[in-house]
Amino acid sequence: MNHFGSRFFCTIVSLFLISCENEAFLINLDDAPLQSQVASTTSFQFKTYQVPPTLGGLHSIYAGRNEQFDASRTLLEFESHTILNWANFEIDSGYFQLTLDSTFSGNIPEVSTITMGYFRRDSNYVELGSNYTNVDWISDDYPRLSSKFSSDTTGLMHLRFPIDSALVKTLGDTAEGSWLYLLELPEESDFMLKFYSSDSPIHGPILRTFMHTATDDSDTSATVVDSTRVFNGQSDVTLFIPPNLENSLFDSNYSYIGVAAGLVTVVKADLASMNIPKKASVGRAKLILTMDEAHSSAGALDSLFIQAYAMEDTITNWSWGEELNEDIYDHHTASIAKSSSAAPIGSILKLDVTDLLQSLISEREVEDKTIVNLGFKLKMINSGSVFDYAAIRSDSSALGQPLLEIYYEIP
Repeated sequence: MNHFGSRFFCTIVSLFLISCENEAFLINLDDAPLQSQVASTTSFQFKTYQVPPTLGGLHSIYAGRNEQFDASRTLLEFESHTILNWANFEIDSGYFQLTLDSTFSGNIPEVSTITMGYFRRDSNYVELGSNYTNVDWISDDYPRLSSKFSSDTTGLMHLRFPIDSALVKTLGDTAEGSWLYLLELPEESDFMLKFYSSDSPIHGPILRTFMHTATDDSDTSATVVDSTRVFNGQSDVTLFIPPNLENSLFDSNYSYIGVAAGLVTVVKADLASMNIPKKASVGRAKLILTMDEAHSSAGALDSLFIQAYAMEDTITNWSWGEELNEDIYDHHTASIAKSSSAAPIGSILKLDVTDLLQSLISEREVEDKTIVNLGFKLKMINSGSVFDYAAIRSDSSALGQPLLEIYYEIP
């Protein structure tokens, strides 16, 4: 027993010594000769430019015009209903239906002037790529359906385009290609409607058809069976035309970002002046920007979620207000080359750019491309309304100046 007790005592002492050594190691790590430093800069370049908004894939589509935006054309595509041409039914009629978003609070016209044109699908149509500048393949010569508003017993309001049996059969014929549909409004329209889209989990666009079983006229005992078949919307995109940057809504003393407005801002901090070595380990980095509520257009600034991305291409033209047919300034999309998203608190937006700054400083590579300081692209990724846009104070010498703050350590 004494021998066992001696061994047990030695074991306890050894564990105690190891514990002390581990504690000492942790203390020594904290006291290691790491140089904790902080650097900041208010020296920035800003560039706001505008691209055609490409907004397929949203949960809503729009029809109308307001003081700022033109959403008078929307392209739609439905599931093929070729099956109706060979099913054992006689087609009676049908209608296309769009359902107004239940959150919509605008005025609904008493009489609908909205039409729906139909024509063969063009191979250039891409839901996630079509916008008002690249749909010149749409001709002006195509038939149009008239519409009417109709409510149901649940209180939902629908926009319906009635079609007869002959047209249902025509639209079911895809021998020469499938069909596209174009929602349109006349130029004098002064309202803006919001409908559920084909990407919405509820109440998306549909084509409903009514039919009955084909019977032999000589068979008086045959029972007529009525049937309904529904075909869902497959894709859709509203071709927004936003106000351009020459509009009096915008002031070149501010930088802007917005979704339907197609507004993008690139901001480049003067990292060279901060003299942060490549071997530095970034503990925290924040990009702090001040929103200007008076020059923004949003129900609430805290509903605007914004993200920063590292640029791939060098920008040589830093002029404000460039209008482009497409975004020619590429940015990285990898997780190490973008910030987390954030919304302003009050008027102050703080973006956590820690990973992004570490990638810039140490010049990491992603997809065979080196991430270097070519600037950050600021994009609005979510908002209370698709029409919202934010104005950013970009004067480095004025109140609310932009700030990049970096805490880092050098081994």
